[in-house]
Amino acid sequence: MNLGGSIPRFVSDSLTDPAAARAPLSTLRYFNQVKPAESFEAADARELGLLLVLDLNDVRTKGDPHPLEAKLKTFVERTAALRGVQAAHPWIEALLLEALRNRLRVPKGCDKALAEMTEGDARKAGRAFANALVANVSAEAAVDEWVMTYPALGELEQRYDFVRPMMNAVASAILAQVAWGVKFRAYVGAVMSAADALSDAYMIKTFYESGATGTANGLLAMVGANLLFQLLIVHVQVQGLKKDKWRTALFEMLTVVTFTKPGIDAYRVASGAEKKPGAALPPLVEMICTKFGELAFEAIPGLILQLMALLKLNKETRGRGAFISIAFSTASTAFTATTMFWDMDTDPWQRKASPSL
Repeated sequence: MNLGGSIPRFVSDSLTDPAAARAPLSTLRYFNQVKPAESFEAADARELGLLLVLDLNDVRTKGDPHPLEAKLKTFVERTAALRGVQAAHPWIEALLLEALRNRLRVPKGCDKALAEMTEGDARKAGRAFANALVANVSAEAAVDEWVMTYPALGELEQRYDFVRPMMNAVASAILAQVAWGVKFRAYVGAVMSAADALSDAYMIKTFYESGATGTANGLLAMVGANLLFQLLIVHVQVQGLKKDKWRTALFEMLTVVTFTKPGIDAYRVASGAEKKPGAALPPLVEMICTKFGELAFEAIPGLILQLMALLKLNKETRGRGAFISIAFSTASTAFTATTMFWDMDTDPWQRKASPSL
């Protein structure tokens, strides 16, 4: 569109390219403005939840709630499905407002039915949303606990089918952004893995010194099996690389044998590193595979072996080191088991959004 060459190309591109880039999002906003709740499908509801967080992100985390309240009011007024809910239940804005603010507070119960809910009750329920996100290992589980805690919310989602998938998307989007979301869990998991490895090394030395050679050899074999599994992941990862294949392979193997690979993987996931051209797995999947190997080959069997050995050691040999090692192994096992599939559910902008987002 340059009127036969009379308009310079850079002027045309500066006008048409941004408009074309905004077209899918504008189309999504338009359909949300006109589509009633009864016509919503699960995918539409998830898109609505992501759009809600996206449009309010610039004011959502600020201390002053008034800009968020004003922007949320506009969003609700422009969304046909939410307008329908608000017409029957005017407190829906207060519920969404407190949920989107995502501030950790002491939760307050409310056992009122849907017809008895007031704005004050809705604010209590909305403030409990953040607590549910902290206490659960997935966005869906958090929303499920939240809904079950407040009977009115259960009635609300039965009346409006789009509410549950919309709030699932809101929860996923919030968890992807907050400090105690994906990044926090990645770094904590890396620290626990490293501490577990160091404590296992200490206990192997202790078992050899105390004469428990069989136990020491067994624990050493478990650590070795975990390292071999991680080396296998590295081998699979670098096979398809087209650039710096051997340099990358040597570096990755060095991180495995120095027990720093969990930390490196966590840093890549937290920093949003992309999959290398030719690599078999993206960073997130690679980190989960590493966690699985640690759990299956070292953490669980090593914990059982140390507990059995602890019962056989005399009081002089046990010492505090044995209890500290078992504590690290227990914490690492529990944390790895509960968060192994967490990250797959908390990156909605890349995995759960429709192509339009």
